Order: sequence, then structure tokens, then C-alpha cells
Amino acid sequence: MNFKKSLVALAVCFSSPALFAQSGLLSDAPEEGYIGTIDFGYISTSGNTETESLNGAFKYITRISDEWSTGVHITGMTNTNDDVREAERYTFVWNNRYDLSERSFVYSVVDYMNDYFGAYDYQAGAYVGYGHELFKDDTGHFSLGLGLGYRVNALEAGEDEKENVVRGDLDYQYNISETATFTQVVAAIWGQDFDTYASETALRTKISDSLSLKLAYHVNYNSEVPVGAEKRDTTTTVSVSYSF
Repeated sequence: MNFKKSLVALAVCFSSPALFAQSGLLSDAPEEGYIGTIDFGYISTSGNTETESLNGAFKYITRISDEWSTGVHITGMTNTNDDVREAERYTFVWNNRYDLSERSFVYSVVDYMNDYFGAYDYQAGAYVGYGHELFKDDTGHFSLGLGLGYRVNALEAGEDEKENVVRGDLDYQYNISETATFTQVVAAIWGQDFDTYASETALRTKISDSLSLKLAYHVNYNSEVPVGAEKRDTTTTVSVSYSF
């Protein structure tokens, strides 16, 4: 049996549709200036099975003033098997944070997800909340947030689901060493009829000053979904990350 496998870039993507958890707390905002990362993962196989997986992300956070920071986070993922597209998803998040004191802050989140193979046509929301930074030092940081918002879950057919919601955020980072970092991000949205929980668990290891390898596991859970759709989705990615 002849089977050829070509790894075009150092990346692996095992996927089923999921909403990537993205914290609105901006705990990693710089003291001044800006920080950004570009993640890219791609794998191609040929032979008895033709598969292609591609995932990418762009994150940019800038410090507007001593109190105000803002950031955007964009992700995308596609997966094809024998020229048949099995997954395609794009997300966009815009975050703002205004520090009230050394530990307390208010924040806002606007998010949008378009998942062509997911339970919904798209999901979007806008939220404002209050956050508290439990600690931030050389070992990492830990922040919690709670807020109110409005969410739309658009259906392919039928009336869209729209409701006022409560949102909770958790953002944790632990610096294992000078080159390795563990992060855990959780976003929970509670509505009258519909709840969503999204989590990202990630390990990032530096290859050089600007390059690193990122392994991430994403979980998304919707309490109510259309008939035939799964409530729980997961995605595992390994990608190369460039920092600037």
C-alpha cells in the first residue's frame, strides 16, 4: 500500500466545530505600546486519503492610555477530506478594558462566530462587565469578570434566538519557565433558555525570541441546539506562533 504524507508546516488540527474561548479581560495587555501574535497551522496528506487542515489566528492588544487597553482576536479554521470540505469556521472578538484601580476594572466584549458546519448559522453578542485581577506578577496572572449582555443565535431556518444574558470570564496564566507558559481561558454565557460554555487550555513553548510552538485544546458546549446537532464540540490544534 503506497501512502505518502507531507507535512507542509509544523501543525496538527483535529477538529469538530467549536467556538474558541477568548477572554475579554485583557490580562496580558502591555504596560505600554502593543503586543501581537500570529498563529498558523497546516497539515497535508496524500496517497490513499487526501486531507488538508488549516488553522490560523491573529491577536493584537494595544495600550491606549494608562487606564485603557483594547484588542482584537481573529481566528479561522478549515478542514477538507478527499476534496470535500468538512469544517469551516471564523471568529472575531473585540475587547476593551478600563482600569479603575490596580486590581479592579470594567470591560466590554463584542464577538461574532460564523461556523458553516456548526449548530447555528452564526452567533454574536455584546457584553459589558466588571473584573477583578486576583494577582499579576512574574509567575503569571489570574483574573475574573462578570457582566451583562445581549446574544443572538441565528438559525438556518426559523426564528433566531435572541435574549439578554449574563457573562462570566476567567483568565489564568502560569509561567512554567522562561520558555514555557500554561494558559486557561473560560467564557460562560447564561441566558433564560440557552447557555454556552467555551474553554481553551493551552501550552506555549518558545523556539526563539519571536517564534513559539502552541498546543491548544478547545471545548464548546451549548445547552440547547437544533435537532441533529451535538451539544459538545472539541478542537485540538498545534501551531507555530509568531510574536511581534
